[in-house]
Amino acid sequence: MKKIAILLAAYNGEKWIKEQIDSILSQKEVDVTIYVSLDLSTDITISILESYKNDKIIVLPYGEKYGAAAPNFYRLIKDVDFSRFDYIALSDQDDIWLDDKIISAINKIESEKAVAYSSNVTAFWTDGTKKTVIKATPQKKYDYLFEGPGPGCSFVMTKDFALEFQNYIKDKTEMLQKLDWHDWLIYAYARSKNYKWFIDEESHMLYRQHSNNQLGANSGVGQFKKRVKDIFTGYGIHQTVNTIHFLNMEENEFVCKWLNKKKKGYFYLSLKANYCRRRVKDQFLFWVSCLLMMIKNIPMES
Repeated sequence: MKKIAILLAAYNGEKWIKEQIDSILSQKEVDVTIYVSLDLSTDITISILESYKNDKIIVLPYGEKYGAAAPNFYRLIKDVDFSRFDYIALSDQDDIWLDDKIISAINKIESEKAVAYSSNVTAFWTDGTKKTVIKATPQKKYDYLFEGPGPGCSFVMTKDFALEFQNYIKDKTEMLQKLDWHDWLIYAYARSKNYKWFIDEESHMLYRQHSNNQLGANSGVGQFKKRVKDIFTGYGIHQTVNTIHFLNMEENEFVCKWLNKKKKGYFYLSLKANYCRRRVKDQFLFWVSCLLMMIKNIPMES
Protein backbone atom coordinates (compact mmCIF):
# COMPACT_ATOMS: atom_id res chain seq x y z
CA MET A 1 0.00 0.00 0.00
CA LYS A 2 1.06 3.59 -0.60
CA LYS A 3 2.53 5.27 2.48
CA ILE A 4 0.94 8.64 3.28
CA ALA A 5 2.13 11.34 5.69
CA ILE A 6 -0.81 13.37 6.98
CA LEU A 7 0.11 16.83 8.28
CA LEU A 8 -2.48 17.89 10.86
CA ALA A 9 -2.33 21.38 12.38
CA ALA A 10 -4.39 21.73 15.57
CA TYR A 11 -5.37 24.29 18.18
CA ASN A 12 -7.95 23.91 20.98
CA GLY A 13 -9.38 20.96 19.09
CA GLU A 14 -10.87 18.88 21.91
CA LYS A 15 -14.41 18.96 20.51
CA TRP A 16 -13.76 17.47 17.07
CA ILE A 17 -10.19 16.22 16.72
CA LYS A 18 -10.93 12.60 17.70
CA GLU A 19 -13.58 12.30 14.98
CA GLN A 20 -11.13 13.77 12.46
CA ILE A 21 -8.28 11.44 13.43
CA ASP A 22 -10.52 8.37 13.48
CA SER A 23 -11.70 9.15 9.94
CA ILE A 24 -8.07 9.43 8.81
CA LEU A 25 -7.11 6.14 10.45
CA SER A 26 -10.07 4.54 8.63
CA GLN A 27 -8.71 5.38 5.16
CA LYS A 28 -8.80 2.31 2.94
CA GLU A 29 -6.06 0.96 0.66
CA VAL A 30 -3.37 3.26 2.08
CA ASP A 31 -0.96 3.23 5.04
CA VAL A 32 -1.28 6.54 6.89
CA THR A 33 0.92 8.17 9.51
CA ILE A 34 -0.47 11.33 11.12
CA TYR A 35 1.92 14.09 12.20
CA VAL A 36 0.28 16.59 14.54
CA SER A 37 1.54 20.08 15.32
CA LEU A 38 -0.50 21.43 18.22
CA ASP A 39 -0.45 25.18 18.74
CA LEU A 40 -0.25 26.06 22.43
CA SER A 41 -3.79 25.34 23.61
CA THR A 42 -5.98 25.95 26.64
CA ASP A 43 -8.03 22.76 26.42
CA ILE A 44 -7.30 19.01 26.66
CA THR A 45 -6.33 18.41 23.01
CA ILE A 46 -2.84 17.23 24.02
CA SER A 47 -4.35 14.67 26.40
CA ILE A 48 -6.62 13.35 23.63
CA LEU A 49 -3.66 12.95 21.31
CA GLU A 50 -1.57 11.20 23.97
CA SER A 51 -4.44 8.83 24.78
CA TYR A 52 -4.21 7.11 21.38
CA LYS A 53 -1.02 5.14 22.17
CA ASN A 54 -0.74 4.56 18.42
CA ASP A 55 2.54 4.63 16.49
CA LYS A 56 0.58 5.97 13.51
CA ILE A 57 0.05 9.25 15.38
CA ILE A 58 3.19 11.32 15.98
CA VAL A 59 2.84 14.56 17.95
CA LEU A 60 5.63 17.04 17.24
CA PRO A 61 7.25 18.68 20.30
CA TYR A 62 4.53 20.71 22.02
CA GLY A 63 4.61 24.13 23.68
CA GLU A 64 5.13 26.75 20.96
CA LYS A 65 2.61 29.47 20.10
CA TYR A 66 2.03 29.86 16.35
CA GLY A 67 -1.14 31.94 16.45
CA ALA A 68 -2.67 30.85 13.14
CA ALA A 69 -3.03 27.87 10.85
CA ALA A 70 -0.42 28.95 8.27
CA PRO A 71 2.65 29.11 10.55
CA ASN A 72 1.55 25.85 12.15
CA PHE A 73 1.46 24.15 8.74
CA TYR A 74 4.79 25.73 7.74
CA ARG A 75 6.26 24.14 10.87
CA LEU A 76 4.90 20.73 9.81
CA ILE A 77 6.21 21.08 6.26
CA LYS A 78 9.66 22.07 7.49
CA ASP A 79 10.03 19.50 10.29
CA VAL A 80 8.48 16.26 8.98
CA ASP A 81 10.74 13.85 7.08
CA PHE A 82 8.89 13.08 3.83
CA SER A 83 11.50 10.75 2.40
CA ARG A 84 9.91 7.43 3.44
CA PHE A 85 6.43 8.30 2.16
CA ASP A 86 4.81 8.18 -1.27
CA TYR A 87 2.37 11.06 -0.78
CA ILE A 88 1.81 13.94 1.62
CA ALA A 89 -1.63 15.27 2.62
CA LEU A 90 -2.88 18.15 4.74
CA SER A 91 -5.58 17.94 7.38
CA ASP A 92 -7.57 20.29 9.57
CA GLN A 93 -8.59 19.20 13.07
CA ASP A 94 -12.37 19.18 12.74
CA ASP A 95 -13.47 17.65 9.43
CA ILE A 96 -14.64 14.13 8.58
CA TRP A 97 -12.95 12.23 5.77
CA LEU A 98 -14.76 9.63 3.72
CA ASP A 99 -12.80 6.37 3.74
CA ASP A 100 -11.78 6.72 0.08
CA LYS A 101 -10.52 10.31 0.29
CA ILE A 102 -6.81 9.59 -0.02
CA ILE A 103 -6.92 6.66 -2.44
CA SER A 104 -9.24 8.62 -4.75
CA ALA A 105 -6.80 11.53 -4.76
CA ILE A 106 -3.85 9.25 -5.50
CA ASN A 107 -5.70 7.61 -8.39
CA LYS A 108 -6.41 11.04 -9.89
CA ILE A 109 -2.82 12.24 -9.44
CA GLU A 110 -1.49 9.16 -11.18
CA SER A 111 -4.03 9.10 -14.01
CA GLU A 112 -3.71 12.84 -14.66
CA LYS A 113 0.09 12.84 -14.21
CA ALA A 114 -0.20 15.71 -11.73
CA VAL A 115 2.03 16.62 -8.79
CA ALA A 116 -0.81 17.62 -6.51
CA TYR A 117 -4.55 17.35 -5.97
CA SER A 118 -7.32 19.37 -4.38
CA SER A 119 -11.08 19.13 -4.69
CA ASN A 120 -14.56 20.39 -4.09
CA VAL A 121 -15.63 19.71 -0.52
CA THR A 122 -18.96 19.26 1.23
CA ALA A 123 -19.42 21.97 3.83
CA PHE A 124 -21.70 20.99 6.71
CA TRP A 125 -23.17 22.79 9.70
CA THR A 126 -24.40 21.61 13.11
CA ASP A 127 -28.04 21.96 12.00
CA GLY A 128 -27.50 19.31 9.32
CA THR A 129 -27.23 21.70 6.38
CA LYS A 130 -24.79 20.65 3.65
CA LYS A 131 -23.45 22.58 0.70
CA THR A 132 -20.89 21.69 -1.98
CA VAL A 133 -18.07 24.21 -2.12
CA ILE A 134 -17.19 24.43 -5.81
CA LYS A 135 -13.49 24.84 -6.65
CA ALA A 136 -13.20 22.59 -9.71
CA THR A 137 -13.52 25.21 -12.44
CA PRO A 138 -11.08 25.55 -15.37
CA GLN A 139 -7.72 26.90 -14.29
CA LYS A 140 -6.58 30.22 -15.74
CA LYS A 141 -3.10 31.34 -16.70
CA TYR A 142 -2.47 33.37 -13.53
CA ASP A 143 -5.27 32.35 -11.15
CA TYR A 144 -2.64 30.98 -8.76
CA LEU A 145 -1.50 34.53 -7.92
CA PHE A 146 -4.99 35.51 -6.78
CA GLU A 147 -6.76 32.42 -5.38
CA GLY A 148 -6.25 28.93 -4.09
CA PRO A 149 -7.47 25.64 -5.61
CA GLY A 150 -9.73 24.61 -2.73
CA PRO A 151 -9.33 24.09 1.00
CA GLY A 152 -5.93 22.86 2.10
CA CYS A 153 -7.59 19.95 3.89
CA SER A 154 -8.32 18.49 0.44
CA PHE A 155 -4.65 18.62 -0.65
CA VAL A 156 -2.62 15.53 -1.55
CA MET A 157 0.89 15.91 -3.04
CA THR A 158 3.52 13.60 -4.43
CA LYS A 159 6.58 13.06 -2.29
CA ASP A 160 8.92 14.59 -4.87
CA PHE A 161 6.89 17.78 -5.11
CA ALA A 162 6.51 18.01 -1.31
CA LEU A 163 10.27 17.59 -0.84
CA GLU A 164 10.94 20.32 -3.41
CA PHE A 165 8.57 22.74 -1.70
CA GLN A 166 9.97 21.80 1.71
CA ASN A 167 13.49 22.58 0.53
CA TYR A 168 12.36 25.88 -1.03
CA ILE A 169 10.80 27.28 2.16
CA LYS A 170 13.47 26.17 4.66
CA ASP A 171 15.50 29.39 4.46
CA LYS A 172 12.54 31.72 3.93
CA THR A 173 11.20 32.05 7.48
CA GLU A 174 10.97 35.85 7.35
CA MET A 175 9.05 35.83 4.06
CA LEU A 176 6.67 33.13 5.30
CA GLN A 177 5.62 35.40 8.15
CA LYS A 178 3.98 37.64 5.55
CA LEU A 179 2.07 34.81 3.84
CA ASP A 180 -1.14 33.94 5.67
CA TRP A 181 -2.55 31.23 3.38
CA HIS A 182 -0.32 28.15 3.32
CA ASP A 183 -2.59 26.24 0.94
CA TRP A 184 -2.74 29.04 -1.62
CA LEU A 185 1.07 29.35 -1.39
CA ILE A 186 1.60 25.64 -2.15
CA TYR A 187 -0.66 25.93 -5.19
CA ALA A 188 1.09 29.10 -6.36
CA TYR A 189 4.49 27.44 -6.08
CA ALA A 190 3.36 24.43 -8.11
CA ARG A 191 1.73 26.46 -10.87
CA SER A 192 4.61 28.95 -11.06
CA LYS A 193 6.86 25.99 -11.85
CA ASN A 194 4.44 24.82 -14.58
CA TYR A 195 3.56 21.67 -12.65
CA LYS A 196 0.16 20.13 -13.23
CA TRP A 197 -2.35 20.51 -10.40
CA PHE A 198 -5.61 18.57 -10.58
CA ILE A 199 -8.81 19.97 -9.02
CA ASP A 200 -11.43 17.25 -8.58
CA GLU A 201 -15.17 17.80 -9.05
CA GLU A 202 -15.87 15.00 -6.57
CA SER A 203 -15.98 15.66 -2.83
CA HIS A 204 -14.59 13.01 -0.51
CA MET A 205 -14.84 14.86 2.78
CA LEU A 206 -17.18 16.76 5.08
CA TYR A 207 -15.83 20.26 5.75
CA ARG A 208 -17.07 21.37 9.15
CA GLN A 209 -18.37 24.93 9.51
CA HIS A 210 -18.58 26.66 12.87
CA SER A 211 -17.70 29.93 14.57
CA ASN A 212 -14.04 28.94 15.06
CA ASN A 213 -13.25 28.32 11.38
CA GLN A 214 -10.35 30.51 10.35
CA LEU A 215 -11.39 30.68 6.70
CA GLY A 216 -14.47 28.50 6.24
CA ALA A 217 -16.67 28.08 3.19
CA ASN A 218 -16.57 31.75 2.09
CA SER A 219 -20.33 32.14 2.23
CA GLY A 220 -22.73 34.47 4.02
CA VAL A 221 -22.86 38.13 4.96
CA GLY A 222 -19.87 37.86 7.29
CA GLN A 223 -17.59 36.58 4.56
CA PHE A 224 -18.83 39.26 2.13
CA LYS A 225 -18.00 41.99 4.66
CA LYS A 226 -14.58 40.46 5.20
CA ARG A 227 -13.86 40.49 1.46
CA VAL A 228 -14.89 44.14 1.18
CA LYS A 229 -12.60 44.96 4.10
CA ASP A 230 -9.75 43.05 2.45
CA ILE A 231 -10.16 45.20 -0.68
CA PHE A 232 -10.11 48.56 1.07
CA THR A 233 -7.27 47.70 3.47
CA GLY A 234 -5.22 46.29 0.61
CA TYR A 235 -4.86 42.96 2.41
CA GLY A 236 -5.71 40.82 -0.61
CA ILE A 237 -3.38 42.56 -3.06
CA HIS A 238 -0.63 42.61 -0.41
CA GLN A 239 -0.88 38.83 -0.09
CA THR A 240 -0.60 38.52 -3.87
CA VAL A 241 2.45 40.78 -4.02
CA ASN A 242 4.09 38.96 -1.09
CA THR A 243 3.52 35.71 -2.97
CA ILE A 244 5.15 37.18 -6.09
CA HIS A 245 8.23 38.14 -4.07
CA PHE A 246 8.31 34.70 -2.46
CA LEU A 247 8.27 33.07 -5.90
CA ASN A 248 10.80 35.54 -7.39
CA MET A 249 8.32 36.46 -10.11
CA GLU A 250 8.98 40.20 -10.22
CA GLU A 251 10.38 39.90 -13.75
CA ASN A 252 7.49 37.79 -15.06
CA GLU A 253 6.07 39.35 -18.27
CA PHE A 254 2.53 39.59 -16.86
CA VAL A 255 3.58 40.82 -13.41
CA CYS A 256 5.84 43.54 -14.83
CA LYS A 257 2.88 45.18 -16.53
CA TRP A 258 1.03 45.97 -13.31
CA LEU A 259 3.19 45.52 -10.21
CA ASN A 260 3.64 48.88 -8.49
CA LYS A 261 2.30 50.79 -11.47
CA LYS A 262 -0.23 52.44 -9.12
CA LYS A 263 -3.55 53.29 -10.79
CA LYS A 264 -2.34 52.14 -14.20
CA GLY A 265 -1.44 48.78 -12.66
CA TYR A 266 -4.94 48.26 -11.23
CA PHE A 267 -6.51 49.29 -14.52
CA TYR A 268 -4.35 46.78 -16.39
CA LEU A 269 -5.32 44.04 -13.92
CA SER A 270 -9.00 44.87 -14.31
CA LEU A 271 -8.67 44.20 -18.05
CA LYS A 272 -7.07 40.82 -17.34
CA ALA A 273 -9.66 39.52 -14.89
CA ASN A 274 -10.20 36.42 -17.03
CA TYR A 275 -6.53 35.51 -16.48
CA CYS A 276 -6.74 35.94 -12.73
CA ARG A 277 -9.81 34.12 -11.44
CA ARG A 278 -11.41 30.84 -12.50
CA ARG A 279 -15.15 31.43 -12.13
CA VAL A 280 -16.94 34.02 -14.28
CA LYS A 281 -18.62 35.46 -11.17
CA ASP A 282 -15.23 35.87 -9.49
CA GLN A 283 -13.79 37.46 -12.62
CA PHE A 284 -16.49 40.13 -12.43
CA LEU A 285 -15.84 40.71 -8.71
CA PHE A 286 -12.11 40.90 -9.44
CA TRP A 287 -12.75 43.54 -12.10
CA VAL A 288 -14.82 45.57 -9.64
CA SER A 289 -12.20 45.15 -6.91
CA CYS A 290 -9.41 46.41 -9.18
CA LEU A 291 -11.40 49.50 -10.13
CA LEU A 292 -12.22 50.23 -6.49
CA MET A 293 -8.57 49.89 -5.47
CA MET A 294 -7.62 52.12 -8.41
CA ILE A 295 -10.09 54.81 -7.30
CA LYS A 296 -8.91 54.58 -3.66
CA ASN A 297 -5.27 54.42 -4.80
CA ILE A 298 -4.52 51.47 -2.50
CA PRO A 299 -0.74 50.80 -2.31
CA MET A 300 0.19 47.40 -3.74
CA GLU A 301 3.03 46.82 -1.28
CA SER A 302 2.29 46.38 2.43
